[in-house]
Amino acid sequence: MKPLIIACVVCMMAAACSNSKEDTKNLVATTDTTSFYPLASYIKDQVKYFDSTGVKFSVVTTEGAIKNSITSQLAAIMPMIQSFMEADISDSVQKINYKESVFRDAGTASLNINYTPINTSVPIRNIDILMDDQTSIIKRLFIRKQFRTKDTTSTEQLSWKTNEGFTTSISKEASNGFLRNKTITVRVILP
Repeated sequence: MKPLIIACVVCMMAAACSNSKEDTKNLVATTDTTSFYPLASYIKDQVKYFDSTGVKFSVVTTEGAIKNSITSQLAAIMPMIQSFMEADISDSVQKINYKESVFRDAGTASLNINYTPINTSVPIRNIDILMDDQTSIIKRLFIRKQFRTKDTTSTEQLSWKTNEGFTTSISKEASNGFLRNKTITVRVILP
């Protein structure tokens, strides 16, 4: 009787082992179907809109107590706009470093999309997209970047208001404590 029980136990163990091997053979790598919002596409659409309306821009630069104001064409502000496009994390290479959270804010009738890093070594620290929950049109975009160069930590805050303009603010702090702040506000001047 004991040999029969032992034989049954051995057969069950062998069957269990063979089933687990078959299970691992049938595993298929899944593809990532998560879609992050394509920020570069949104910014390019905004640039096309500005270009088509022939607007000029009021550019106000504040650095410390010094304030400077000029009127500019689109070509002159493109380097500042590039900083927004570089923050696009929707490609498969970038998005693996971030997690997405989405919630509806009834108070502002908005859908809030937030991206935060999983990998803390990436320069883009936060992206917040405030989108109209009825039209799915972006109302505001907020981006925070942080990077270190030698002994200086730079924090860049970017804010874009659809069809109205944007603000870039950068603060640099050296290891010796010296701090420098510079804010550039760009607003559309309608013709």
